[in-house]
Amino acid sequence: MATLKVSTTLSAELVLEAKARVGARGFSRYLDGALARQLQFDRLADLEGALEQEFGPIPEADQRRMNEMEWPS
Repeated sequence: MATLKVSTTLSAELVLEAKARVGARGFSRYLDGALARQLQFDRLADLEGALEQEFGPIPEADQRRMNEMEWPS
C-alpha cells in the first residue's frame, strides 16, 4: 500500500498516551489503524442508513434483542 505524509493537529494528551502505548516508531501505524477502523465504522453507518431508507427502521423488539446479546469472545 502506498503511503502519504500528512500534517495534522492532534490533542497533546492523546498523542502522549498513544506514544506511551506504542512507542514513537509505532505511532504512524497506530494512527493508520485507528483511521481504518473509523472509516469502516462510517461505511457501516452509511450502509445502515441506505438499508433503513430502503426497508425501514429495525423493529424495536429486534433492536432490543440484539442489544441484549452477548458479544462473541
